[in-house]
Amino acid sequence: MLVAVLGLVIAVPSAASAHSTDDWFYDTNSPGGYGYKYSGDARSTAGGVYQEVDEWTTSVEYSAIQAYVEDTATDGYCATIEIAYTHGGWQSDHWHFRTVPVLDCSTNGAGTAKAYFYSSYPIGNLNSRACHANSAGKIIHCEKNWHTVMP
Repeated sequence: MLVAVLGLVIAVPSAASAHSTDDWFYDTNSPGGYGYKYSGDARSTAGGVYQEVDEWTTSVEYSAIQAYVEDTATDGYCATIEIAYTHGGWQSDHWHFRTVPVLDCSTNGAGTAKAYFYSSYPIGNLNSRACHANSAGKIIHCEKNWHTVMP
């Protein structure tokens, strides 16, 4: 059963509009139970942040993600993840940018994981990148490169 509706809500100020649509909802149930197939992951380490986003998809371009972030440097920043994707599937050129609600402010090696976020609409071209954030989860800056989910 799909539980609490929770968008990847913090809009990131950028040249491209983040929009305020409710693109994602949270559910603790595994994507495999809903017929999703594992697609792959995107990961990187930059500026003392390790990020990983795993994706599962359906045949009609709906996605589910699990995110893990770890703050690996004592630099005064917390660690989080920003994702970018095309709204409306692979053929769309309409990009959305969201902060994934995972935040790690410790350097204890444990990191923070959150699963599962399901897209409310077809999406495509999922990318992620490591970001520094404040303790409230607001992004301060991100690595320059985007990392595409790959099998």
